[in-house]
Amino acid sequence: MPLYAGVSETNITPPADVWLCGYAGRPTPAAGVHDELFARALVLDNGVQRLVLVVADLIALEDTMVRRVREGIADCLHMTPGAVMLHCTHTHAGPHVGIYRCMGVPDPTYQELLVRKLIGVARQAAAQMRPARLSCGEAPVQIGVNRRQARPDGRIVLGTDFGGPVAPTVQTLCIREISGQIRALLFCHACHPTTMGGENLLISAEWPGVAVALVQQRLREENFDGNRNPGPLAFCLQGCCGDINPILRGTWEAVEQNGRAVAEAACAALWQDMHPLDEQLDAAEITVEIPMLPPPSVETCDAMIVEWQEALDRERARGADEGRIHWIQGRIDWARSARTLAERQNASAFTRAFSIQRFTLGGAHLIGFPAEMFVQYQLDLSAQARVPIFALSYTNGCWNYLPTAAEYARGGYEIEEAYRFYGTLMFAPECEPIVRDAAYALLQIDTPDRTPYPLQCGRAMP
Repeated sequence: MPLYAGVSETNITPPADVWLCGYAGRPTPAAGVHDELFARALVLDNGVQRLVLVVADLIALEDTMVRRVREGIADCLHMTPGAVMLHCTHTHAGPHVGIYRCMGVPDPTYQELLVRKLIGVARQAAAQMRPARLSCGEAPVQIGVNRRQARPDGRIVLGTDFGGPVAPTVQTLCIREISGQIRALLFCHACHPTTMGGENLLISAEWPGVAVALVQQRLREENFDGNRNPGPLAFCLQGCCGDINPILRGTWEAVEQNGRAVAEAACAALWQDMHPLDEQLDAAEITVEIPMLPPPSVETCDAMIVEWQEALDRERARGADEGRIHWIQGRIDWARSARTLAERQNASAFTRAFSIQRFTLGGAHLIGFPAEMFVQYQLDLSAQARVPIFALSYTNGCWNYLPTAAEYARGGYEIEEAYRFYGTLMFAPECEPIVRDAAYALLQIDTPDRTPYPLQCGRAMP
C-alpha cells in the first residue's frame, strides 16, 4: 500500500512581553525576540492508518491544552486523538503556557491562539499529502553532560558529571518523495535547551532552533527545486534529557555552537542513511497509574505556608521585582495544595495517570513520555529493542521529572525540588518498573531485561 506524507510549519512566536518559562525568578517578562518560535506538523497516511506529529518550540504543554489540540486535530482530520502526538523541544526561552508554578503567569490570549495554530498546522500538512518513502539513520554527537554532580559532602547539585550517562548520538528519520527529493528530516538528540540561563530575557528556540535552521538550509541547498516552496522542513525532537545539560553554556555563541554540532551530525546521519523503512504505520497508547510520594504532614505544610508568607511580605516591603513575587507566591500555592492532599491521610490514594504513546513508522518506533525522563530510559530502550527507537520526553504534556529508582537515594534538584514547580507531588521510586514494563509492552519487547539500573556516575572535570 502506498505511503503519503504532508508537512507544514507555522510561526508561534508570542508577543515580546510574555513571561518566559523554564527558570524561576526572572525579574520581568520577556524583553524582546532573539529568534522566532515555530510549530511543525508531519502527517503520514497509508490508506489504513493516519498519524499526526506536531513539534513545537515550547517548554511543554499543559493537560487541558494537550486534550484540546489532540481532539481538535482528530475532529478536523477525521481520525482518533490516539493517533495524534504532540511534542515540545523544551526551550527554556519560550513563553509560559500554563504548566509551571513560580514562573510568571501565562497569557490567555496567546494560549488560545496557540491552540488554534497547533490545530491549523496539522490541517495544513494534511492538505499537502504526496507519495513518500521513509528511512532512518544515526550519527555520533554530544553537546551535553550529565548534570547530577556529587559534591565532596555527598550532596547532588546541578553541575557536571562527565562519568554519568549520556546518549551521544543523533537519530534521523527522513521523509522523501518518490523522486528522491527530501520532504522532511526529523532528528532527535537528548540535551536540555538550557544553554542560556535565567538571566536571559529574550525569546528563543535555543539550540534546537539553530539546529533546525541549519539543517533546513543544508537540505534546501542540496535539494533545490525552483518549483518547491518553501522546501524541505526539519523537525528537532527532544530525547530523554531530564538529567542532561549542555556543556557549553551562557552565551548566544554557545547556543550557535551547540545547534551547529547537532545539525552537522544530523546531516551526516542523513547522507549515511542505510535503513530504508516500509509503509507500515501504527499508533498505540498505554495509560498506567504510577505512585507518588506522600505530601508533607499538615503541620509541616502549615509551617511552610507561614515561612513563605513571611518571606513574601518581606519581599513586597522591600519592593522586590515581580518575578521574585511570583516565585514565592508559587511556593505558597504549592504548600496549600500539598496541605489539602495531606488531609486525606491515605497514602495509597496518591497516584497519577501516566500515558505513554507509540508511533510505528515503517518499522522504527517513536515512543513519547509526558515527563522529563532521565537518559537511562532512552539508553535502555535502544539497547533492548530490535528496531530503531526514538525515545522522547515532553510528549503530550509533562508532569514532572522521572528519575530511575537508583537515583532517589542520591537526592538532588530533580528529586527534592523540581516537582514543586510542577505543582504536584514527586513520583515514587516504584515508578521505574511500571513505566519500563508499559514501554516494553508498547514496543513488543517480549523478553526484556528487568534488572534494576545500576548507578553510573563519575566526577566533575577539574
